Amino acid sequence: MKNKLRIIFMGTPEFSVPSLKEISSHCEIISVYTQPPRSSGRGLKTKLSPIHILANKMNFLVKTPNDFSDLNVVNEIVKLNVDFIIVVAYGLLLPPSILKSPKFLCLNGHASDLPRWRGAAPIQRAIEAGDKSTAVCAMIMEKTLDTGPIISKKNIPISNSENSQTLHEKMSEEMSLILMEAIELVSSKKYVPKIQSKQGITYAKKITSTETIINWSNQNILIERKLRAFSTWPGCWTYHRKNRIRIHKASIYDINIKNIDFSHGQVVDFSINGCPVIFTGHDTFLEILELQKDGRKKMGSEEFLRGYKLEVGDIFNNHFDN
Repeated sequence: MKNKLRIIFMGTPEFSVPSLKEISSHCEIISVYTQPPRSSGRGLKTKLSPIHILANKMNFLVKTPNDFSDLNVVNEIVKLNVDFIIVVAYGLLLPPSILKSPKFLCLNGHASDLPRWRGAAPIQRAIEAGDKSTAVCAMIMEKTLDTGPIISKKNIPISNSENSQTLHEKMSEEMSLILMEAIELVSSKKYVPKIQSKQGITYAKKITSTETIINWSNQNILIERKLRAFSTWPGCWTYHRKNRIRIHKASIYDINIKNIDFSHGQVVDFSINGCPVIFTGHDTFLEILELQKDGRKKMGSEEFLRGYKLEVGDIFNNHFDN
């Protein structure tokens, strides 16, 4: 591009970081919008978002409105008359006046193969559902959530060992390239927007705390997928006696046991690797590979069991034992 395009970038989490880096290397970043600093941790220290931290390092102007109900905040954006507004996992809805304000378009980077998995948690839901592939999309923003026409897209396979962290890293890097491609196509008037199909629409609802408790009556493959989907955040938990235990990793386990008379969540054996084997729904089994006692570090099962007593017959529950 001969003349650098003027961009407002809006994003918040680590997922957005590669996109800001890539776009800023080709375009002029006029300002960066991100979620306000939050108090977190035991000391309730104020924590900046990953995008805020990067923007500070790159000496970009940072804005952190709580919302866009204030007309002064909206007008400040509109008056800048930028070429594009680029949004990647920002976390705030934009009013129509902002959506219409750029010279070209407001573009949103979304981490799914739209229209599948519109909404808040597309990476986790794709893994949890057992999808074989997903995509990163650059789409034209509309008032409604994740419904706009797609400018650029790249499909990304999901392996059987993929977890949310590895897929997140892959997709965040690819997203930066797809957004830059979309910017170039739109600014050179070479783009052909593709309207999203009305078939196959699904919603990636926000993950709730109740979902993080493992339901051992589910089939082993469903539990194993959820462990991978929630691996980085928010995690999956179970209870043993008075202890809350996070299960980080497990694998499908084949064992030849006849006349099954176990409870779901019960330890029925220990594998050759010293890992507990758990009875799960539909007469299936799961080998627990990595786990963590609440407040302690993550360990492989063999190391964990050196300091924690777990025996055949013990049961993992979805609540504290009395």
